Order: sequence, then structure tokens, then C-alpha cells
Amino acid sequence: MRKFLPILILIIGTFVCCDDNSTTVETSSETRVNTFTFYKDTANPGLTEATYKIEHLTDTGLIYCTDSLRFGTCLDSVVPYVTYKATPGSATFYLPGDTIVSTGADTMNFSKGPIYLHVKASDLVEEHQRWYRINVFVHQADPNLYVWKKMTDQIFDPQICEMKAFMTHDTISLFVNNGFSTTIYQSTDGAGWAQPLNPTGLPVPCQVRDILQHGDTMYYVANNKLYTSLDLTTWVETDFSSRDFDLINMLVVFDNKSWCILQDRSNKQLFLGTVSNGEILPVEDIYGLEGNVLPENFPVSDFAALPFESSSERPRAMIVGGRTINGTAVNTRWNLEYELSAGYRIVDFSIEQPSFNSLTGISLIQYNNHLIMFGGIDNDLTWRSDILYSNDEGMNWNVPDTAENRLPATYTSRQNQTVVVDKQNNIFIIGGQSFVGAYSDVYRGYLNKLKWETLKNE
Repeated sequence: MRKFLPILILIIGTFVCCDDNSTTVETSSETRVNTFTFYKDTANPGLTEATYKIEHLTDTGLIYCTDSLRFGTCLDSVVPYVTYKATPGSATFYLPGDTIVSTGADTMNFSKGPIYLHVKASDLVEEHQRWYRINVFVHQADPNLYVWKKMTDQIFDPQICEMKAFMTHDTISLFVNNGFSTTIYQSTDGAGWAQPLNPTGLPVPCQVRDILQHGDTMYYVANNKLYTSLDLTTWVETDFSSRDFDLINMLVVFDNKSWCILQDRSNKQLFLGTVSNGEILPVEDIYGLEGNVLPENFPVSDFAALPFESSSERPRAMIVGGRTINGTAVNTRWNLEYELSAGYRIVDFSIEQPSFNSLTGISLIQYNNHLIMFGGIDNDLTWRSDILYSNDEGMNWNVPDTAENRLPATYTSRQNQTVVVDKQNNIFIIGGQSFVGAYSDVYRGYLNKLKWETLKNE
């Protein structure tokens, strides 16, 4: 036995040395939190949508979401996910009425504050510790909700008149014609309206709904004459009666050109042209038109035209509803677009997707990546009060969820209202006509999330 004792002692010493090396723990004085978020919860999807910023301040640091969580996100039963260099059990959450030593899988109530996180360094030195205040906010209003408000009951005594509004340098400029004269009312908020302006040079009467705006230039067509203005009030007349075609109406601003409708004097066929430097030029090579001749069901008046950029970043325009040269109401939805490879092309979406009856007196805007249609009257003499959305750039139209977008109960079904959108993402619906009379009221609406984006960027 004595012979083997030295060897036994050597073996035991070796095991002890190996055990000492394997249990060596590397400690740190670091107390900073690296990341903060919440574990994913399929029943509460808004939890993981926010990003969080961490500020390591000398006194009490801050952990907060850079934007509020989705409306309806529930915070009363959540599991926070925190990473730091401290050892497990060295982080403690202090909540109202509760203190939780974190294990990394603790369900907590973050719906009420204040909430604090205390972190101790893994070296367990008393001085190595840090406090954070955690601020998590949830949107208290639905970002997908449209908020509508009546701004004024009456800008003027409407009687029998027609009107059209434009955004001119952050100002709503409302053209009104009562059959005897044209007047311009202006406002920056839809509530207060300045003393009216009296433009000169426009014919009497003037169908102001046919006025077209292209930048600072305004166009109007009547009796084969083109009227233009650079300041809203002074209009200059150009007579085109000597040409071999008649100037029927302006159509739309598209591909940075002012498009108009022309008619050949000899065969009465309609075709498209553009206005450039006071000259009218026929448009050539439009795919979808045989010989560039417009079909009989193409509208020449009372239509709504909207230029916009497609999701593929191509210039497009929609011409919806209206009346033909013979006065017939149509339900057409003409899509005009430009492709580098194919040039100009036009197609009637209503052939494949007849979403509604013949319509006149409607208004179109682009808003929140949708096309939105307001008002109008169909061929059954039904006055439309509902709003219509198109999520596919004019192909299909549907009534939106009324829980998210519904006009006020005081709003009456109407046609010939005029609608504009300002730079603050406010929609203004102004005036119009119904079976009981005419209006000069103003309703303002906006989508919450677009308004918040606007305020955040100002």
C-alpha cells in the first residue's frame, strides 16, 4: 500500500486541478442592456412590430419604443426579452404592485407604469448596477380610422350653381358659377373663407367643373375657344375656330401634358390632343384606339379624371363616368397609361369589371395608395352617399369598412361635389347638389396614420 501512495496522491491532485479549471467563471462589470423587445405572441401580433431605443444615462437610463404599438395591442400579459452581460437572476423588473426577478420567461403586466428594470453586473460588485425606466405606448386611436368633421355649414348661398376646387399654393381656391358670373372663394383650412375674387376674361355662363389645372396654369374650353390663366383671376382667350377640328373640352393632366378632346369637323370623329405653349397638337399612336379615334362611349363632359403614378412608377390616369357627345351617361372607366416599350395605351376597365352603373357628378382622389370615389348619381337616379375604394388602381371598386371610414350623419347624398387633398393629408369635400337643393358646406377628413406621419415630419 505504501508503494502505491505517491501515485494515488498524484492522481487525486490531477483531478483537483482539472476541477478548478472547469469551474472558473469569467465575470464582468458591464451593466448595460443591449436589446429590449417582447416575445412573439400570435394572439397579440402588434407586440413585435415596434423597435426600441435604449439610452444609457448616468442616473436612470431609458428604454422606449420609437413609435407607439399598434392600436389594440394588449400589454397586460407579455413576456419581455432583454439581453445583457449580467448573469441570470441579476435583473429585476419593478412594476406597480409587483417585483419580478427575471428568468427570461416571466409573464408581466406592462399596461400601467411606471416600470423599472434594475441590472446588477456579474461581478456582483455593489457599485456595478444600473437602473432603466421602460416606456411602452400603444396607439389610443385606430391608425386606420378616417376622422371626419364638418368645417362650415355654408360658404355662400348656393342656390343653383356649380363649383370646383383646386389646391393653389397651400390654399383651397373654389371656383363658383351661378349662371351669370364666376367667383373665387379661398381658404387655408376649409373653415374660414376670405372675401371672394372676381376673375375677368371667362365666358358667361362658365361650366367651372370643366376647368383643368396644370401647375400654375388653368385651362377652360368653351365654343371652340381656349381660356388660360396664370393667376386664377386674369384669363386670356385664344380662338381655334380656324382649325380643321373643334376643341370640345379639356380632359386630364397626364405625363406632364395637358390633354384635351378634339373633334374632326369633316367626319365628326373624336380624338385626343395636347395643349402646349398655346397650341393644340393631336396625339398620335395610342394603342387601343383604331386610327386614334375615340369610341362613341367615351365621355366628353361630367366625367371625373385623375392622374396618378402606378405602383410600377408609370404615369397613369383614370377617366370615370360622364356623358358622351350625345349626352348619354356612361359607366366607363378608361385607363390611360404610358410604357417606354409600348408608348401610350388606353383601355376600358368596365368591360371586364362592371362595378357600377352609369355615373355622373362623381369626384376622384388618390389617397393612402387607394383611389377613392365620392358621390354622383347613377342612371336609376340614385344619389350615391357611399364612398368607393379601389385597391388595384381602378380595376375594381368596393365600399370600405364603415367601421373605419364613414361620413358623418349630417352629410347628405349628393353629386357635383368637389374634393381636394392638401399637403397635410386633409381631404376636403365641398358643396354639391342633391334632390333637395344645393350645398356650399365643407367636410374635412383624414386618415389617422397619415396625419400622424405628417405631424411627425413637420
